[in-house]
Amino acid sequence: MINENIHQFPIIYAGNWGLGRIATGWGAHKTVADECKQLGMKKALIVTTGLKGTGIVDEINQIISTQGVATEIFSGVTSNPKDHEVMAGYKVFKEAQCDGVVSVGGGSSHDCGKAIRAVASNDGTDVSNFQLGIDLPWTEQMKKYKACTIPQVSVNTTSGTGAENTGGAAINQSNIRAKRIAIVPGTAPSIAINDPLLIRCQPAHIAAQTGFDGFCHAFESYIARVQPKHSTVLAAGAIKLIAENLREFAFNRMNHVACENVIWASSMSGAIGLSLGGGVGVIHGFGHGLSALYGVHHGLASAVVTIPGERYNQSECPDKFAEMAQAMGVDTRNMTKMQASDAWFTEVERLLDDLNIQTGNLKRFGLKKEDIPHIVRVQHSLDLTVVGNPKDYNYDELVALFETQL
Repeated sequence: MINENIHQFPIIYAGNWGLGRIATGWGAHKTVADECKQLGMKKALIVTTGLKGTGIVDEINQIISTQGVATEIFSGVTSNPKDHEVMAGYKVFKEAQCDGVVSVGGGSSHDCGKAIRAVASNDGTDVSNFQLGIDLPWTEQMKKYKACTIPQVSVNTTSGTGAENTGGAAINQSNIRAKRIAIVPGTAPSIAINDPLLIRCQPAHIAAQTGFDGFCHAFESYIARVQPKHSTVLAAGAIKLIAENLREFAFNRMNHVACENVIWASSMSGAIGLSLGGGVGVIHGFGHGLSALYGVHHGLASAVVTIPGERYNQSECPDKFAEMAQAMGVDTRNMTKMQASDAWFTEVERLLDDLNIQTGNLKRFGLKKEDIPHIVRVQHSLDLTVVGNPKDYNYDELVALFETQL
């Protein structure tokens, strides 16, 4: 019989995370009540970290409640949302008889809102059951749960996670001390609202860290083992936009051009690119572990492991790194492939330095040598990040690699 195998991944599926509408523009947040009513909401649960000092939650609450939609506020979300926070939010959702969610904030608020909806759609099933991992298998696990039909409007206040529109909800699972993705179908928000008026309210360090998260989505998708052309093209464009605009935006959020471009880049790489089949790898794999164990901001966790993590991958796809150097503005015409590939790392190191993000020295976050095997084995190897990473998983090599970062 003829062997019909062509290569490892002959079929690439795009859009398997779902993709709602995206509204981007100055003043877009003022349409939030209209979106709630269009989705049939009578009472919305506003899910947020609180955003203290910005007045944003009060503004959104007022817009919604004065236009005929009742509200209840759940502000018990913390950075890197926890399973118990989701269940507390579900309790408020149920007791207040809400029929929709409005998440206000960054990835933590949006992911918690998605997970609350997943729980509510499945009769209060604990969110710890909704774990996407390669060992379940998750495609079979997903079939056990009812699809989420509760609407969500995500009002974005950061520029990097893409969580405002993706279908996965990253939640810290206490029982395994790791971050997992909720696997219930239909969790993508109905609409994401990206308003530069709100997003420019970020302090400089949060703007830098969330913006780098968008950059991470772009470069990890670009070198991923599975590369849908839809997401590859968007990733290249996002790399260029972030390289040209993130510095300016982080230190002058009133620069409206830089603000708009970082928002577009975030949406391209995170919200749309990942929904169209883009993948992430070891940077998210180890970064998620830092976030789950020590509460490190997701964007910062990804940033501090970028250089060693991608040096680990460089030999597998040096041409891709060379192409990304070009996207960042490097003139590579007189360079060899490896010189051009190395130039990407030089540019990223410069970007990190300009953003005041220190790499290495991971023990400053509380990382202990004995925790590294747990992160590599439980977080990365059982997560889809191990499938997307261009270099094959090698436990001993990865443990040794990250031990050098202490």
